[in-house]
Amino acid sequence: MIHATEAGRPAQTEVDGAGTPPAGRVRKYGISSTTRSGLRFFLPAFGLLSMLITLWILATPLMAYPDEPAHTIKAAAVARGQIFPGPGESYGHGVHVQVPSYIANLQSQMCFAFKMQEPAGCAPSIPLDDNYLTIGVTSAGLYNPMYYWLVGLPSLFMSGAPALFAMRIVSGLLSAAFYAAGFTALSRLRHPKWPLIGAAIATTPMVLFLASGINPNSLEVAASMAAFCGLVSVLENARRLDRALPGILAVGISAATLANTRNVSLLWLLCGVIVAGLFFRWADIAALFRNKLVLAVTALTTVGVVLGVAWNFLMLRAPASAGEAPAGISNVDGEVRPYNAFLTMMDRSFDFVGQYIGVAGWLDAPMPQGVMMFWNMLLIGLVLMVLLVRPYRLQAGFWVALAFLAVVPAVLQAALVNTTGFIWQGRYSLPLFIIALISAGLAMRFRPFPQRPQGRTIARIVLLGACVAQTYGFLNVLRRYVVGLQPWGNWQTMFTVPGWQPPLTWEVLTVLFTAVLLVAASAFFSYLHPGHTLLPRLSRRLATLRTGRRPGGARG
Repeated sequence: MIHATEAGRPAQTEVDGAGTPPAGRVRKYGISSTTRSGLRFFLPAFGLLSMLITLWILATPLMAYPDEPAHTIKAAAVARGQIFPGPGESYGHGVHVQVPSYIANLQSQMCFAFKMQEPAGCAPSIPLDDNYLTIGVTSAGLYNPMYYWLVGLPSLFMSGAPALFAMRIVSGLLSAAFYAAGFTALSRLRHPKWPLIGAAIATTPMVLFLASGINPNSLEVAASMAAFCGLVSVLENARRLDRALPGILAVGISAATLANTRNVSLLWLLCGVIVAGLFFRWADIAALFRNKLVLAVTALTTVGVVLGVAWNFLMLRAPASAGEAPAGISNVDGEVRPYNAFLTMMDRSFDFVGQYIGVAGWLDAPMPQGVMMFWNMLLIGLVLMVLLVRPYRLQAGFWVALAFLAVVPAVLQAALVNTTGFIWQGRYSLPLFIIALISAGLAMRFRPFPQRPQGRTIARIVLLGACVAQTYGFLNVLRRYVVGLQPWGNWQTMFTVPGWQPPLTWEVLTVLFTAVLLVAASAFFSYLHPGHTLLPRLSRRLATLRTGRRPGGARG
């Protein structure tokens, strides 16, 4: 175990990256200085992530998201009180529920799924008045209802495509809140910059895309990230828990949420707890359980976890709700030995990296190779920097997280291979991927952060490169649905003969997405390099326009 302050300055002389005022400062309006500082970080992070995710929601055609029809039907049913599958409602191919007709017939929207060259314009329009209740079939009938109840609420007072987009937005806002909570918890560390860089690199195009549809997978990933970051923040501030309130709340709410998303989610939480513990001493862990607030939050979290586990056990007695793996995912013909499945998954470990970076749609809208190359460069650079960390024991948490990323999915797939076939996708492992990248930042957190001009130049290049890569990936996914991904270049066709247009048009969405990315990158750069801006020349020109004169002494 590694003490958080082992390689740093005395805790009482350091100031966290969020600029927390001294703990003894007088409170205003009943809100502590720590809470105000956390909110100053959380609210902008939540706003920017919400905007990016909402733009992905608008750019992705309805039902162009993995398993979205099944989860949408489930959400509409749960919002109408259909929580438990009743006798005779499950027939092995799905649970039968009563939902509005436009939701029950969402399969008609999937005319372009798995057809990379087919634009999304083939999908019929969704009528606003097709509201009479009819039978819908969902393979997600046995899933925990918590997520679905929240997401299904807009379908009670809206109809047609607006209702579906509203359901998506609710889901996206939930994910954005947990991601922002994770970033905020990391900002409470005494050395937050490297961990935050790891978290930023983990925010791949796939992470943003995954938050754009109706599927608890995204909430599972976001809550796993928030729980891990919150736990790290709490452990580092075990002796001063007044600084760690955002982390305490993040751990409690995220753990209870994880237990009520998917039945495998608690395994990600267990992996996160083990990895986080490797960065700190046992004394820090023991100190947590002497704090009344931690004990109270733990008790409330336990209630949520018990309810989630109880649901999973209850559903073990329910009839099967799906008889085969999802469409497009291979089922096994004949018996495969579990150890063969395990070895196959280990062989495929690096194959999933592309899916961590970005394969949108029904695995039919991959990111361009340029985006893959850029993110692979960041990943390799992160690993190389961890190798430079001394003493070696500071690297332990990262290597354990990396081992979990390779081994845990292989064990799970081996256990399922004879009942479901090879169903594993990279998005299922994203919680472990994010934990591993943040762990890399934690391993490096005691390294001095470069503040010289060369360091600022590198930061500008990387951040602007990330903006270009994110926009390029976003635009390429739009191309897949506007005109299809043909064997030849067809960018010009998006202007001349678009086969589909998203709300606001693809041109407006791309401009907005780029603008929000630049704002986010500028804010992050100013956080890493206080007093400096991402685009100094532009900042000076804007200052000139505001003041009417050239500002003196502006820094780059």
